[in-house]
Amino acid sequence: MKKFLILFFISSFAVKSQYYTITYLKVAPENISNFERLETDYWSKIASQNIKDGKQLGWALMKKFGTAGNNDVNYAFINAHESISDLLNPGWMDSAKKLGYTPQDISSEYEVYEMHHYKIQDQIIGNNDAKVWIWNYARPKNLNGFLSENMKIWKPIHSRSIKSDSNTMRSWGIGTKLYPVGQEESTVMTWDGFGSIKDALETLDLSDWVAPKGSKMNEYDPDGFRLRVIWEQVKFVGASE
Repeated sequence: MKKFLILFFISSFAVKSQYYTITYLKVAPENISNFERLETDYWSKIASQNIKDGKQLGWALMKKFGTAGNNDVNYAFINAHESISDLLNPGWMDSAKKLGYTPQDISSEYEVYEMHHYKIQDQIIGNNDAKVWIWNYARPKNLNGFLSENMKIWKPIHSRSIKSDSNTMRSWGIGTKLYPVGQEESTVMTWDGFGSIKDALETLDLSDWVAPKGSKMNEYDPDGFRLRVIWEQVKFVGASE
């Protein structure tokens, strides 16, 4: 079933995407230059081959801005898929072989911290020109209410803003976590896309924020977002690449 992408960011992926995985990474300072080179020069091409073969819908390499959350984590991969089966079997080695790459020869040095799997619930693609995202993590007391309000109230507001260019937001989306789950885990994330770090930081200034009419978010999620982190896009590969 093809219906909808975070990157997510996710919002740059094709609208038929249903699932995405965020792989959080630790890259040592002395390995960063080589890591980015190998990922952009080789692994992005392998992802592109995966997309051509119908095994994947999008891939992105993201770099965390500043310090937030787990400070060992400084990079992340995003992989978007149409199904859970493809998410589990993306065909990386087959694609590398088709391109004549030996994975061992192009392996970059990094440590995987965690992999989080999500299902996309809704999004606004915008003009695909977002390069910086705020990832917003939440654990609302009423998840269904949180989702419903985001889709019925917040999405139209964001959509009008993006279409009219009345603020700096370029894209928006919301996804529910499939795995891992637990009492200390967020259950949902939203993402807001921007053109620059400056635009993202200014959006986080909530000094003049007023809840929209009809909002019950203080009831659904009284504690607010658990964490908000800015990420910069290093490299993106989608169906049109």
